[in-house]
Amino acid sequence: MDTNKGRAYLQYIKRVEKFGWMIRVFSGFYTENYPDAAEISKSPVAFLTFYPIFSAVRQKLAHKVGHVPLDAESQKIPIFRYGIPNLRTGKVSVWCFWDGEKEWAVENITDEQRKLPIKWIMNYQFLKEMIEDEWRPEKWLW
Repeated sequence: MDTNKGRAYLQYIKRVEKFGWMIRVFSGFYTENYPDAAEISKSPVAFLTFYPIFSAVRQKLAHKVGHVPLDAESQKIPIFRYGIPNLRTGKVSVWCFWDGEKEWAVENITDEQRKLPIKWIMNYQFLKEMIEDEWRPEKWLW
């Protein structure tokens, strides 16, 4: 995916019922058009999210550059977190966790839990902005 900072690389993980296509976004920006996809897939992962990647490819918002098989561990749905912020305070009073099957709520989350991916479906513009901002889940400090 092209950004204002260079090319960013994403990898399709799997389709998840009710949420769509889970992808991982790799850290860093590249100026060369098509570096080795296998090498890119070894890069640190900035974040996971849901994004209609195949639609983006059809619309030429993203480009397929290769196929790198995922190991079984990488194909698992991790625990995601989500919460609804209070519009007055901007804080989330109850966080929820989701493992792909069940959900549970907690009032407070730890610094380690702040690193969990956030359960949302991004559109092209939002994903591009998050990549350019070098966003990470722990930066979302509601």
